[in-house]
Amino acid sequence: MRTPPLILIVEDNPESLDILRARLTAHNYEVITAPDGEAGLTMARERQPDLILLDIMMPKMDGIEVCRRIKGDPSLPFMPIIMVTAKADSKDVVAGLEAGGDEYLTKPLDHAALVARVKSMLRIKALHDTVLEQSAQLKVQLETATKIQSLFWPRIPELKAGGHIWAISVPATYVGGDLYDVIPLADDSLLVYVADVSDKGVPAALIMAALSTKIRSEAQVQSEVGKLLESVNNSMYSLTSEEGFFATIALARYWPSSGKMQLALGGHLPPLWITDSDIGTLPQLQGMSLGITPDVRYETEEISLSPGESILFFTDGVVEAENENKDLFGNDRLADYIRNAKGPPWGKGILDSVSKWRGDLSPNDDLTILEIWRD
Repeated sequence: MRTPPLILIVEDNPESLDILRARLTAHNYEVITAPDGEAGLTMARERQPDLILLDIMMPKMDGIEVCRRIKGDPSLPFMPIIMVTAKADSKDVVAGLEAGGDEYLTKPLDHAALVARVKSMLRIKALHDTVLEQSAQLKVQLETATKIQSLFWPRIPELKAGGHIWAISVPATYVGGDLYDVIPLADDSLLVYVADVSDKGVPAALIMAALSTKIRSEAQVQSEVGKLLESVNNSMYSLTSEEGFFATIALARYWPSSGKMQLALGGHLPPLWITDSDIGTLPQLQGMSLGITPDVRYETEEISLSPGESILFFTDGVVEAENENKDLFGNDRLADYIRNAKGPPWGKGILDSVSKWRGDLSPNDDLTILEIWRD
């Protein structure tokens, strides 16, 4: 808002116009005027005043139509409008407010009421502009946070022996609480995982960063995936238990040369073992989500990924993706896609299928997919 505020008076009666201008100028407001509705609309678009005093009954274009056009123009900023009418009980008052007017005054104008309503509307204008400015600043900060979070996504290594890895994470907002990682280890194995921090947005993203850092540090000293999760869980509990945050995780250690894989779960959806375009049966694994309680034991199992097979890790943002009818993508639709599509790989096609299911809607949850397959 300007200093001093700029006020537009749209009034076809010269005497009323002079009175309004004199009263507002006396309070150190900058005043511009228009003699009819068409001129007032043009001036509002060109000068974009901080407040408009708009007479209802005018030639060429009445105040209600001027108000409707101003409020209906998305290219214009918020400009409070005080409708001025000759009768307090007139239906024009209701029509003016329904057209978007923010306040009204009745003729003859009371000086104290005029000044009070002008100050009130200018306070609202100032607050509105402050919120817009802060919103723009927040958007810049969140866009920066999005770029920073993208730095956590690892470089996907090229595997030998016909192995491949593909992964993607799509946050529901600027930043999210899903994460994945691919960590090369000294014996040429890889530690891979997909995790989902409860909640979304900035708090979840910050916990995601701490969790990622802890897993990477533990990966250098813990060779067993179960023991690794035990240590990470205790750290997560110390960090977030009072705030009520937790994380689910599906973790694996994979040897590309042989296809051997050790698996452990912490409250997460089990990965899908895809064999011959169907979903194989994985061993049942027990393990609580990270951060709920300390000293949890995590079961581990071993499988062997054969040529032509794939294992797909994903977060619940896949199966819980909503369409415009609030229907979920669901486990059955995921399984049907895998059985009817040609792979491996399947991950990119699943992502496309979920996107088509969602349509033009924004994601309702973070979504992450990580797939490992062998030719």
